[in-house]
Amino acid sequence: MPRGVTLLELLVVLAVVAVLAAIGLPRAAALLDTVATERAARRVVAAHRVARFTAIARSSVMLVTVTADSLAVRAVRGPDTTTVWRTPGPAADGVSLSGPERPLAFAPTGLPLGLGNATFRLARGRSSRDVVISRLGRTRIAPGS
Repeated sequence: MPRGVTLLELLVVLAVVAVLAAIGLPRAAALLDTVATERAARRVVAAHRVARFTAIARSSVMLVTVTADSLAVRAVRGPDTTTVWRTPGPAADGVSLSGPERPLAFAPTGLPLGLGNATFRLARGRSSRDVVISRLGRTRIAPGS
């Protein structure tokens, strides 16, 4: 009995694999887009929660800055600020960000100072998420519209 496979059998297997890959790859790309936008949205929420709880714990004003490149929380001491927490922004995952470019401030009570409400839109491919910050500093992630 001969061992091995014929060229025809190999071509049939490769054709079946190619068809399955053509069906599955677009769905996998959509799944990766969804995972990346969800991860970026959770990082934005985490930045706001860190700022809020650190403001309460340290009894000082905290600023949270959300940019495409980084998410940062800074403590305000007079005219100076000190970085307390920093993580890569949504651009690290290939996610685009749109929203207010101003930093949001949290008072020592944990409530926002000034304009505390904002909506950040995170998108990659067909997937998008909106991170909504209320005027009381609460955050929620909503499906993009």
